[in-house]
Amino acid sequence: MTVIQDYKAGLAGVRTANGAVRLSVGRDPSGPDEPVLFVDYPVPSADPAGRDVQCDAENHDWTAGHAISFRIKPEHAVRLSLSFLDRNRVAYTSWTDLKGGVWQLVRMPFDQMRPNPYFQPPDARTGTPIDVAHVQGIAFAPHDQTSGRLTIGKFVVVK
Repeated sequence: MTVIQDYKAGLAGVRTANGAVRLSVGRDPSGPDEPVLFVDYPVPSADPAGRDVQCDAENHDWTAGHAISFRIKPEHAVRLSLSFLDRNRVAYTSWTDLKGGVWQLVRMPFDQMRPNPYFQPPDARTGTPIDVAHVQGIAFAPHDQTSGRLTIGKFVVVK
């Protein structure tokens, strides 16, 4: 298992561009016995990235694994996106539908992730195979029409 972000350094390396998205690190008595990230997010705005949260990767080489995995408890049912830029600077994104009010394990295999159809950086080398040998971090966002709270455990790369 390769740790991407475990919040042991608090909010170091965790950020959002929108001041209305509130981030904190603490413990959830109903969850894992380790730090979790609390994300309180507002209703969506005209900015499509207005509820994005970015997490720097503690480890950049993810080649030892085959998927990103994390535990999450959303306040209510929500669709969540998870994205990262691979070594070729291609943005990869996956979406998952989450149940509200319960902890659930999410596993997003690299071989099922596809280049983001809505955004690619200008310097992305599209058309290349996914390369997770040097990844700087991940980003995630809720996709619903309400405000809410996400409680998220550590992000890891697993086999």
